[in-house]
Amino acid sequence: MIDLDKLSKEEHYKIPEDYFEQLPSQVMNAIHKEQRKKRTLWMSGIAAVAALVICSTIVVKFMSDDEVKGSNIVIANQTTEQQLEDQMADYYSDELAQIDYYNY
Repeated sequence: MIDLDKLSKEEHYKIPEDYFEQLPSQVMNAIHKEQRKKRTLWMSGIAAVAALVICSTIVVKFMSDDEVKGSNIVIANQTTEQQLEDQMADYYSDELAQIDYYNY
């Protein structure tokens, strides 16, 4: 058995001065830094989603404007006679489809 009285009484570990007085503030500072990092990451994610929504809205808007402008240009370039022929062709194709439907 070990005799505890014979062991040396010297201290093997040294603690810096005011270590325990400074420890709570150091722990709190580390916690606040971690919270700021999480908040920054969260805000970056929201900013990225907002930028994506804005960009996609702009792209969709310009694409739909181009399609409308393109269809107006085609209609403006057609003569009245061509427009009438197109309308008649659409009408008769619809009527023939209905007649075929009722015959079956």
